[in-house]
Amino acid sequence: MKKIRLELVYLRAIICAIIIVTHLLTQITLKHENMEGGSLVLQFYIRNIVIFGTPCFIILSQLLTTLNYQKVTYRYLTTRVKYILIPYILMGLFYSYSESLLTDTSFQKQFIENVLLGQWYGYFIVVIMQFFILSYIIFKINYNLFNSKILLLLSFILQQSFLYYFTNNTAFHDTVLHYYPLSENTIIFGWIFYFFLGAYMGYNYERVLNFLERYLVIMIVLAVATYFVFIALANGDYWNVTSFSYSLTPYNSIMFIVILGICTHFKTMLFNTIQMISAFSFFIYLFITSNHSRLIVCIYKYI
Repeated sequence: MKKIRLELVYLRAIICAIIIVTHLLTQITLKHENMEGGSLVLQFYIRNIVIFGTPCFIILSQLLTTLNYQKVTYRYLTTRVKYILIPYILMGLFYSYSESLLTDTSFQKQFIENVLLGQWYGYFIVVIMQFFILSYIIFKINYNLFNSKILLLLSFILQQSFLYYFTNNTAFHDTVLHYYPLSENTIIFGWIFYFFLGAYMGYNYERVLNFLERYLVIMIVLAVATYFVFIALANGDYWNVTSFSYSLTPYNSIMFIVILGICTHFKTMLFNTIQMISAFSFFIYLFITSNHSRLIVCIYKYI
């Protein structure tokens, strides 16, 4: 019987809440489309403080995989198709239908663009499904690859290099999009380090907890420092807020570690509620993203 790790239950619920806050802040910004000057800059930095939700879900997903498995069967993939991909498609059907009514376009067009190509807020599921396949392949090759510091470093270099050139080199950006058929946010090279970071942490989970017990304060300081690095690298486009950014990779990664460290100090606070949120976190993510333009508007009206 698998041991229930309370800190991971709390962690998943907190990440889910962070994603809801992120979408709420996005809607608030869109409602003030004439925002400029100091207000625009302020909202940019506030939104980026909590933009780490999607990277954290990738890290956590792979952490749980390498923590709970040392080998996998084909059922590993079929289970994820059943409980993640199929709900994604079903929610995507609803989203595409509602968007076709709102925009007076065909349902087929909306379904292809949003669900199949990942051009909507649910793109994260397209990313995570690619990583499930990659994880399955690595398990079949050698489980111990998840413990490779060299592989972890190479994945960091690959992600940072890809995101840097994708953001700053127009020729590279256009070439990638010419050959890659899906939404740019679903390119796994822009998320690959988070996958291997989660894998490494899951493989060395007890060592990670021991480290956090001793050095959590240092990690909090590093989180603040990496956010200031992000501020220093900001290019002045204060409307564009995305975790698909090389300048946020260190901050996003360290924030996951910090929140995990904080969660190790939680015991049973609101545990039943937190456990329910954690258990349905993927479905909450899908529900929030597919109903982003409607549900969040309703929440926004009452704050």
